[in-house]
Amino acid sequence: MEKELEKVKKRTEKQLEQYRSRDDDSTAYNDAMDHLGRIEGYPTKNLSKVNMKKLPAPIRIFGYLAIGTMALTFVLIIVLSIWNWVIDFLERQGFFF
Repeated sequence: MEKELEKVKKRTEKQLEQYRSRDDDSTAYNDAMDHLGRIEGYPTKNLSKVNMKKLPAPIRIFGYLAIGTMALTFVLIIVLSIWNWVIDFLERQGFFF
């Protein structure tokens, strides 16, 4: 009985030592993120450092198209808003009959 208790104490101390020796950046904040990081390869440390060059080509192309479409839409909204403001201004000044 005492041998088993000693084994449990040693195992617990070893686990505590491993837990204490980990740095804060590499530890996941819950079991699900730990699973994603170890099994599925999901980046859990810093999500802003995802390397687009390592992704498969179809996903990379879709990502670039999605980001490009959002940027183009934003620029188009700004340009059309300014155009609408200019047309309204010119109508108030009597340039259009």
